[in-house]
Parts: sequence; C-alpha cells; structure tokens
Amino acid sequence: MNDYETLLQAIEQLWPELPALIGADWPQLAAQLAPLLAQIRSDPANGAVPAAQIMMLFAPHDEARIRLIMTRQDLQEAAEREVIKGFTFGVTQPAAPALVTRYTDIACPRRVWLGAQRITVVVRLTVNAPQASASLQTLTLDPAQPVQVRLTAPNFILLSPPLQPIEILPQADSAPVVFDLRPDVVGHTTLTFDFAQGNQPVGTATVPVEITAYQVIEGDEPRPAHSLTFQPGLTPPDLVLQIALEKDALVFTLLREGGAWWRTFPPVPLQQGSASFAIDLYRSIANLVDAEDPTVQAVLGTRLTIPAEDVDRRMKKLGQNLWAMLLPDELKALYAAERAAWANKTLLILSDEPHLPWELVWPYDSAGQWSDDAPWCGTLLMTRWLRKDGRGNGNEMPPGALSLSRLVVLAPAYSLLSNLEGAQRERDELVDLAVSYGVQAVSPAEPTWGGVLDLLEGGDYDWLHAAAHGNFHAASPDGDSALWLAHDRALTPQDLAGPEIAAHLMAVRPGFFFNACQVGRQGWALTRIGGFANRLIGAGAGLFIAPLWEVLDDSALAFAREFYSALLDQKTVADAARSARLAIRAAGDPTWLAYTVYAHPNARLRRENAPG
Repeated sequence: MNDYETLLQAIEQLWPELPALIGADWPQLAAQLAPLLAQIRSDPANGAVPAAQIMMLFAPHDEARIRLIMTRQDLQEAAEREVIKGFTFGVTQPAAPALVTRYTDIACPRRVWLGAQRITVVVRLTVNAPQASASLQTLTLDPAQPVQVRLTAPNFILLSPPLQPIEILPQADSAPVVFDLRPDVVGHTTLTFDFAQGNQPVGTATVPVEITAYQVIEGDEPRPAHSLTFQPGLTPPDLVLQIALEKDALVFTLLREGGAWWRTFPPVPLQQGSASFAIDLYRSIANLVDAEDPTVQAVLGTRLTIPAEDVDRRMKKLGQNLWAMLLPDELKALYAAERAAWANKTLLILSDEPHLPWELVWPYDSAGQWSDDAPWCGTLLMTRWLRKDGRGNGNEMPPGALSLSRLVVLAPAYSLLSNLEGAQRERDELVDLAVSYGVQAVSPAEPTWGGVLDLLEGGDYDWLHAAAHGNFHAASPDGDSALWLAHDRALTPQDLAGPEIAAHLMAVRPGFFFNACQVGRQGWALTRIGGFANRLIGAGAGLFIAPLWEVLDDSALAFAREFYSALLDQKTVADAARSARLAIRAAGDPTWLAYTVYAHPNARLRRENAPG
C-alpha cells in the first residue's frame, strides 16, 4: 500500500466525522476534495500533486489535519505489520539495492509566445546539483530501475509522449529526454514533472511558465513588470516581493540582488473577493482589540471576554491562515529552505492588491517541523511601497533620505467624538523629542479642516504627524475614509488634491504618520487604489505610516515614541518600525502588529537631524 492509497483510505475512514471536524467550511472543502480524490484514484502513479493539495486543504483545520495524519500513520503501520507477517523466518531475504542520489536538471523557457509552433523542454538526472536547472529537486533512486518522468502541461498541447523513461547511469549524468509542446492558452501556468520508479513516486518538480499574446525572443526570460527604481548609492532591499492581482489571482515575483535574481511563482487563484475577505478579517481583529470572541459575537450575539493569551493565539492563527491560503506552495518551500537566511533581512512589499495585511503573514511548516515566532513584520525589516502605473497609483522611486526639520503635529479636540486622552500627551512628547534634535515645531494652534488645508497648500513643513480619530470606508476609500480634525471635521484623501499640495509633495517628499485607527487601509476607488497611502505616496510623499485597524491609545503613543527615537538616532525606517513594534508587544494587545509602513526600508533621516 503506497502513501496515496493510505491517504484515500484515511479520508474514507474519517469522512463521517469530517463535517464536525471542519465546521462551516466543510461544504466548500468537500467540493474541493472530490476532484483531487478522483484524480488519485484514476492515476495513482501521479498522485503527488493532488495529495499535496489535499494536505493544504486540511492545513487551516488543525483538529481535522491531526486526525488525518494519525489515521494515515495507523493504516501505514498496519500495512507494515502485514508485510512482516509475510516473511518466512530462517530464509535469507535478497539484499536491497544500494540507492543513489540524482538531481533534476530541467531546461525550459519561462516565457513563450502563443504563436510559437513548438517549444522544447529537456530533462536530465545528474550526479551533481546543476546550477541552471529551472527546478532543482533531489531524488533518491534505485539504480536498477528506469525512472519514468510524466509531464503535465496545462495550457499547452503535447506534441510528444507525456511519459518517457530515463535510464540511471553509474557515476554519470543520464541521457536527456525531450518533450515538445505547443502553447495553446495565454496566461500563467505550471509545468509539473512527476518522477516514478515502478509504481512508486520518487519526486515532483514544477516550473512556472507564462504564455504571452505577443512575440518574445526565444530564451528571453520574463522580467517583473513595472520595475522599481532606487536612488543611486542607496543600498537596495535584500528582498523585494511584488504581488500583482491578475484575473482574480495573485501572482508573486521575488527579486533579490537589486533585481539580478528573480523568480515568478504560479498564480494563486482567489475564490472570494479580497475586499470581502479583508472586511471579515479586520472585523475579527477589531473584536480581538476589545478582547472579545469574534465567533461568539457573530453567531450568538453575545459579548464574551477572552483572556489575553487567547487574543495572541487568535492573532497568530489569523496570520497563519494568510500564509496557508495566499502564498504559493513554491514560495513557501523556498522560504522553508532559506528561513534562517531570511531572518532580519530587509523586505519591501510591492502589492497591487489593496486590501490584504501582508505584515500579518505568519509562516509555519504544515508538517509541524517549525513555526516562526512572529509574522513577517516582526522577523523581517519590512516596509511597503506602491509602484507607479498608468492609473495614478504609486510612485516609481522611494527616497533614501528623508527630511525632518519642520514638524507638524495635529492633536485635535472634539465636540461630538470622544476626546483621545493620549493625543495631547503624544503631541507634547513628540514635539519635545523633535526639538531636542533641532527640529522646528510648526503646528497650527488648532487643527481645523481649513487650517490644515492652508498648511498643506502652503507647504511650510516636511513632516506631518497626527494623533486623531480615523476611519476607513471600503465602499468609498477616497471620499468617506477620514482623519478627524477639530470640530469633528473629516479630512479625506480626496481633500489632498490640487496643484499646491501636489507640487510640495513631489518637491520635498515629506513624511506622514497618521496615528489614527484604520487609516492605513486601502480599497478600490473609481479608477485606482483609494485611501490615504496611495493618495500621498502617489503624489510624492516619501513615507506614510498608519494603523490598519483599531489601536489602544497608550500603545499607539509608545509606538510613536519608540519609532521617532530610533529614527532620530539614525536608524533606518524599517529598523525603527520593527524596534517600535517589539517594544510595545504585550499580551492581549494586537497594536504592535497594526502599523503599515510605506517607505524604502533602508531610508534614513538626513544628517542634519542630530541631537541639539
């Protein structure tokens, strides 16, 4: 009995229990399971991919996943006991052949034209790990048996047999096998190579390929679209992760070494709109800020206070679900292999998807071998940026040197809204701190709507900090999302239009820190991404920081204090932000995870900000 047969038997054995183990997600999961189970039954020799997909479906449901693993182990142990019973004691069994290690060496174009009549894919098994393989996998093989390699190529027409043998040569690389294909459908796809000996799978390799509607040079590798520009002399981020939203799917491209190394991963289809998913996610987090059980509140309509340690575990589960659902398997595998090397690296996220909190992604191993101690915003020096496009989104170059010489701090008092007890204290502390470094405080006496617009249009500032109420409105992110000023007047992203404001933002590249609930969030406006981040960054701001959800007053003040102290001491933006997060991390308080930072991770204040 092979691994896939035990998986099928385990699921069949557990099937009556699965609705209770999975819960409300069971109907959708059952519908996704059915074709994968049928695929394994019909073609067990190529069950590696559907089996892995099945285990990923179970990954978010811990109880069901653990039961499935235990049931499989029981079945495997029972099968092994039956094998042992079949041995004749006293009779010498033939010695098992010595196994050998070989590596997959796959030559494959990564971008091809739909009009190409034929492309060629070459597969070898090599004694030493090749440097240029499109997908490198390590195979442990019986040298006495040929290896069967089966190619599955969605969006292509196969012009050669899909199953071909490779002979294992002693101490030598194998002869190549060649697959001929013709592109058939435009879009991203994945070639899957399943390797087997006899009926036993021994490994799987995958290669993402893009089929384009336009002609490309043969052998030309795809380059990430809308590349980011960095200032000369500025150390680039260690890692840049571009996340594009293409036809209801997320496409991830990882860049290193300033773009000299890159890899695009297979798309992750979205079965639910990211906007509605994000609304539910942020609603759950808002309940956790109040230490209330979100499921009890939603289903039973009852407020149930939960312990601080449960709040932390729920936040971790939310982040782990983002990792499980949104990240492509190949990127997860790369991260797992290089996890130690990624720690403390600078990571810049470029996302065309405006809703999802990538800061909260919390990596873990679905087999239970490891789990990170914190999400990406805690283990990496992480910031975001918005790359420029034709719809008025983003900005092509994040500055490496930021000015903080003329500081505005807005701390409004309200009539209808409740006054924030910590806002005035935050203003006083930040002004005192900045002045000690030679910064001028140029705040208006009262931050009224008209007075703030006069200040923005006059341009007599290079940094603006607000300690105020805020809100995000998903249906109208530019018109109804607001930073609330004195006399309960709302400053919205669309108020930040006009030539005077735009000219100052582009010339000075000022920094903005809105310490106000929810204003770090974005959504789709009529023709582009809406929200304060895109409005300010797209117009030229060099930095924007704000919470993605509700934050606690004392924690928000402490975050701002720690961030500015580190920044004024010449720490990078990413280092200052992570230091501030970790400084305020406390049981039961998700505020440390709430902040999103748009800036170059290696940006610093100009040297004139020295202690006075």
